[in-house]
Amino acid sequence: MSERKFDSLFLLVGSNPLPNYLAALVLRPRAVTLFYSPKTEKVKNLLRQKLTTALTNVNVKETCIDDATDAAKVRAAFKSIPAGTHHLHYTGGTKIMAAHARMAFRDAGGTDQQASYLDEPKGLLRFDDGDHRNLSEQQLGLTVDDFLALQEITRRKPGPPPVDSPTEDDAARIARAVLPDPGLAEKLHAVHRNESNKRVKLKKAKGVPVSLDELVPGLNHRIPEACWNDKTYEKWWDFLGGEWMDVWCGALLRQLVDGGEIIVDLNCTLVNGRKCQIDVALVRSHRLYVVSCTTDTSLGICKSKLFEVAMRARQLGGDLARSALVCLLHGSDSNGAYVDQLRNDVADVWKAPNTPRVFGHDNLMEWLGVNSPPNLNSLRNWLDS
Repeated sequence: MSERKFDSLFLLVGSNPLPNYLAALVLRPRAVTLFYSPKTEKVKNLLRQKLTTALTNVNVKETCIDDATDAAKVRAAFKSIPAGTHHLHYTGGTKIMAAHARMAFRDAGGTDQQASYLDEPKGLLRFDDGDHRNLSEQQLGLTVDDFLALQEITRRKPGPPPVDSPTEDDAARIARAVLPDPGLAEKLHAVHRNESNKRVKLKKAKGVPVSLDELVPGLNHRIPEACWNDKTYEKWWDFLGGEWMDVWCGALLRQLVDGGEIIVDLNCTLVNGRKCQIDVALVRSHRLYVVSCTTDTSLGICKSKLFEVAMRARQLGGDLARSALVCLLHGSDSNGAYVDQLRNDVADVWKAPNTPRVFGHDNLMEWLGVNSPPNLNSLRNWLDS
């Protein structure tokens, strides 16, 4: 791979700033010019802010193209390119913007060595002369917060956990008890839950505490313990209601990802003020991975959660992102296995390289090692996809 030297980097700003940001991190320019339209001014501002933070002493300039669908105006924006060695990365912008920017750049003396685009499905920064950079081999230092900031999403960081909160070991104990007997998940979900599916008040629950060891061997707690306050009781109630699977899945991923950031229960606020929650999120190299976990075994609920996590992943990380559903779905009907039905449904709709993955009850049994040694290959293959 040849060394690329240039004075500045030209970026075409479209609706998703991530490809441009990745290109800038790989190419490490001293100066950047952002070509944008009035429709992408907000994205341009987000990208500019992240670039000035990530690249030391970078000089960021801007050129507005008032109509990015007008070929003549796009070409005109590149006629004033100053003398020097420049590089054009044309992944962003409209198709017209990318095509005519590339032609104008060529007419201004730009060579194939000085132009590139991002091959998102394969994770490659491709140069027009046939050379490329594999993003997975670059030291990009991306975090979950980087992905959120590029989409103007605010992370709501939790406070310190209450005293006597459940642990990863507690989650593993529940997994060992539930996976051979999926019906147990529903019993745990029902603990101190009233007919309206609401949490029973702490004072009332203390009058009839439930011994968890009777449901899950080794889980030596009563819910609630006499010393618990509302926060500890609520934490355990949510945990038994299904969050144990989030924690267990996060712990398994931590075994496979060396030093990568893994966040369980990621709570965010979207730019429109709406709240969203992601069960497990992690960054590996240039990719964001998003996982939704559910102990529900109905096909409809699992399908809803699968489509939601796929949408969130694409919203945050574009075609580079990967998403998955981890669930207890099992069984079949006249249409075949439920897990296969779910996989076929999402494959038919999600015609993209980042089609969400479905891990059902059989996969989880392999991960746990029921009747065989623990096998995380399916989870590892997803991370490598």
